[in-house]
Amino acid sequence: AGSGLVAFAAATGTMPLDMPESVLVRFHGKMQHGITLRDLVHSIPYFATKMGLLTIGKENKRNIFSGRILEIEGLHDLTCEQAFELTDASAERSAAACTIKMDKEAVIEYL
Repeated sequence: AGSGLVAFAAATGTMPLDMPESVLVRFHGKMQHGITLRDLVHSIPYFATKMGLLTIGKENKRNIFSGRILEIEGLHDLTCEQAFELTDASAERSAAACTIKMDKEAVIEYL
């Protein structure tokens, strides 16, 4: 937060924060042999384009991800390292941030 917001919070006891909208990205099934994390990264805009939520051309541009938070779920066998790489790739979609719902065991193993 900027110093102006911090000063406002100190004076009023509250801090106004705008929360961006989110977009749910849900994967189904298990990753098949030969499918890489990069394939998952590319599948997100592929399906958004098929659904009309992302356009390639500049005229009447649509990007459902722009400025929003990607919420990814359904990747049960993901390691934390893979999750880091996948969330980092959300910038390629112009997303503000990314979260991934992970299995507890993967987080424990990483820690």
